[in-house]
Amino acid sequence: MVANADTAHRLDDALTNLIPWHGPVAPRAHLHTDAPTLDLSGTWRFQLVDSPHDTPAGFPDPQFDDTDFVDLAVPSSWHMVDPAGNAPFGRPAYLNTNYPIPVPASDEDIVVPNENPTGCYRHTFEVGKDFTDAERVLLRFEGVDSFARVWFNGVELGWTKGSRLTSEFDVTSQLRPGRNVLAVAVSQWSDGTFLEDQDMWRMSGIFREVTLLVRPHGGIDDLFVHASWDGDAKLLIDGPEGATVAIPELELATTCNTEVAIPDAQPWTAETPKLYDATVSTDTETVTIRIGFRSVAIAGDIITVNGEKIVFRGVNRHEWHPRTGRTLDEQTMRADLELMKRHGVNAIRTSHYPPNARFLDLCDEYGVWVLLECDLETHGFERGGWDGNPTNDDRWYDCLLNRIQRTVERDKNHPAIIGWSMGNESHCGEGIRLMNDWVKNRDPSRFTHYEGDDAHTICDVWTVMYPSMEWVEAVRDRTVMPGAEPAPQTGRELGLPFFMCEFAHAMGNGPGELDAYEERCFDPHFHRDRMHGGFIWEWIDHGIDTGRGYAYGGDFGEVLHDSNFVCDGLVLPDRTPSPGLLEFTATMGAVRIEVDGEQLRDGNGITVINRRDFSDLSDLTFVWQLVNDDEYVQTGVLEVGALAAHQIWTGTVPLPDEISDRMVVVVEAKLVKDTIWAPAGHVVARTSALLVPKPGPRLYLPASSQSHRDGTGWSLGPAHFDRRGRLVTWGNANLVAPVLDLFRAPIDNDRASSLARNTIGDAALAAGLDRLVHTTTSVRDEGDELVVVTRSAAAAARNSMTTTWSWRAIQTNDGSEGVHLDLHVDPHGYWPTMLGRIGVTIGLPAEWTTVSWFGLGPTENYPDSQHAAIWGRWNGEVDDLQTPYVMPQENGLRQGVHELTISGSNGGLRITADGSWPAFAARPWTSQALRTAAHTWDLKPDGHTWLTLDAVSAPLGSTSCGPMPIMSHRLYAQPVDLSLTLSLI
Repeated sequence: MVANADTAHRLDDALTNLIPWHGPVAPRAHLHTDAPTLDLSGTWRFQLVDSPHDTPAGFPDPQFDDTDFVDLAVPSSWHMVDPAGNAPFGRPAYLNTNYPIPVPASDEDIVVPNENPTGCYRHTFEVGKDFTDAERVLLRFEGVDSFARVWFNGVELGWTKGSRLTSEFDVTSQLRPGRNVLAVAVSQWSDGTFLEDQDMWRMSGIFREVTLLVRPHGGIDDLFVHASWDGDAKLLIDGPEGATVAIPELELATTCNTEVAIPDAQPWTAETPKLYDATVSTDTETVTIRIGFRSVAIAGDIITVNGEKIVFRGVNRHEWHPRTGRTLDEQTMRADLELMKRHGVNAIRTSHYPPNARFLDLCDEYGVWVLLECDLETHGFERGGWDGNPTNDDRWYDCLLNRIQRTVERDKNHPAIIGWSMGNESHCGEGIRLMNDWVKNRDPSRFTHYEGDDAHTICDVWTVMYPSMEWVEAVRDRTVMPGAEPAPQTGRELGLPFFMCEFAHAMGNGPGELDAYEERCFDPHFHRDRMHGGFIWEWIDHGIDTGRGYAYGGDFGEVLHDSNFVCDGLVLPDRTPSPGLLEFTATMGAVRIEVDGEQLRDGNGITVINRRDFSDLSDLTFVWQLVNDDEYVQTGVLEVGALAAHQIWTGTVPLPDEISDRMVVVVEAKLVKDTIWAPAGHVVARTSALLVPKPGPRLYLPASSQSHRDGTGWSLGPAHFDRRGRLVTWGNANLVAPVLDLFRAPIDNDRASSLARNTIGDAALAAGLDRLVHTTTSVRDEGDELVVVTRSAAAAARNSMTTTWSWRAIQTNDGSEGVHLDLHVDPHGYWPTMLGRIGVTIGLPAEWTTVSWFGLGPTENYPDSQHAAIWGRWNGEVDDLQTPYVMPQENGLRQGVHELTISGSNGGLRITADGSWPAFAARPWTSQALRTAAHTWDLKPDGHTWLTLDAVSAPLGSTSCGPMPIMSHRLYAQPVDLSLTLSLI
């Protein structure tokens, strides 16, 4: 079957005939030309009908009266017009793996629903003689979802599928001087829908640019740039015979189809993205291209660029904007790349389709490794045991080949692209092999990838999704892990490079355990092994802006949806970096700083590791600060110099004779000069260390006044306890008495889903951790000490926690009156459930919203996600301590608290940790309210400031689509002690 077969097809056939297109010209590279072009973006006339058979009679005719149509921006998706309001053209729907339409079996014809929303587009424009006198004129569509039938001045040009792939039609014979009318009927469902089952919002329209392009006689229709580097640069450009090639910066003048060596050129890498502006010219056209010299190879089981092993510190990236969907402008694309570069991301997997062509120009410019993925996913066939799956059904093979050909031909000239991916989660079969064979024949200069190649017989690399730590260790150590499916190192994969194409699912609060992945898969010690890092899933939360917050699956009345699984990015929908992105930078960035406070006194203690693959550190200055609580003691610059790639520097800083337990060394690596992605002074890496790393007990004077009992309870200094021994008054403020707290509002990594490997959150709710009943079992007045014992258990539960609260009045070192609490918790019975925390929660006056603490900050941090946090004195308001995850959940914890004050105009509370450092969270709502809220707008302050102090806290992990947390990180019932001093402020 010929993809471009010049035969007529009825509309019904065209939608589902398994022919990828009819009418477009052969795919070619996107080139920047001096030939005339006309951007047809802007306001088009539009009408949505229920079916392609319902298009208005004669609507493609240039004289058609479209006054009943409305205005619609192109590019855009029609579902994104006021989706949370009037939604005149329907609302988007989110699905992960399920198809939004019925799925055909292998013995059935391909059909799509009769109810097939179809957008009727009309655009009127004028052209001048430079177009009408041209030898040839092409009409280019860069992205139309999912089936487009095209007319130009009333003449049908054909149709095309492949939503995120370019199609070009020859309109030379239809073009007229002056007024021209373009008409396009875009149907949401076609056989292409079954090849586009990516985890994303389902929406349709002409969502990328439409352009008219003059193709002059004797011009340059296509080029293939081969720019290699093996110590010297070599250049060969496949193109028209006789076309001249010029690179002024290199004083190079040559011709197409002639290989030349260029000894003075510099190589291109993601760290040093050196590009040379070149022109290719004929008598009638000049094309401008940007050339980067680099060579990709697989040496044994190692991926190399320019002879050096590379490590992917990468992210998966969908195209998304909370107001425009998959339609992005250049400003947004640059914002993505600038954020990535600032946070240490060096690689992108274009999940799961080619991005806007302009984005790849910017990848060349900014410097990132790109794994370019074809527009292919058939995940929904898995529900039927992969019956009828297109990658193993020869009826679909022309469609598959058409998609990979359009992918490679469009983008083949980008130095940033170092690998081609056949697609994603489409099982495997002969179709994938045919795609891979075509790619290797067309472009052997890059490696090929397909994660679903479980037998490891097709592609050049071995990749997996969401492996356990034990699994990654088995790969690294080349051992067979019992129970693994498939077992590592048993076949061809033994000799393949390895990376994780998806890992560390960044959904909601998380991911945690990034340091554990870094240790196992990111070559921290520069071994020449085959571990090449990976790509976090994913870059951005796909929330839709409703005006009061962000919507997710199910918010638009979808019959079938996957809830907030679409909000799983390292940046929030508005591109605010999440704490997870900061943790990525701290653990996986290519510049690593380590400080050991105890070793500083021995003349070392600071280690700078250059984990870059090519560049030295001469672009950075390393500044250290010595800070005592909130007072700067001393600052200076480390003499790291031009530390070469993969090298380590060690040193120290001068220390004072007297060192307090709140003295901190902070070291930052800052850019010396402005770059395209950040200004001078931007902090690339940062870390800190306490000089006294272990807490010691504090001594306090006895209270100046004796405790006493009255008819309502006991008073110890500023604290009053009711007759059940509950702290209910502090100074003049009424409190909600502190109680044992074992519950956290489930984070996405706690919630069971179709892909989650856990029932952490369900088990916690089943165990009643959110509804503990607290009973006082004894109160003992021992003179200067009040000892209260409570039992905490849930209804119907036999397991319980006994908490001993030992209170005594004291006088703090500054003379303030206060109380000291020694808290001891003991579990009783069988506790199989993982806990969210072991700590206490107390309700404070709502007016107490100003917080200051010495500990880890300023960002939230958890036991397995704290490398981005810095020791120091931090200040803020309660509202500022919340992280607005799209679906509310546990957030805002800060660890290592030495001292905490929380106050308002009517008083406050100071808490000092003695002997151990708890974590704290302060919120205007309870954890139970967080659990029941579906959106941020559901959260309402309830008249209290809720302060939680954790003796121990649960990890984050990435179990929403990944392995369970490492066993050593999991929190189970255990005895704990907490020692705190509370004083008035």
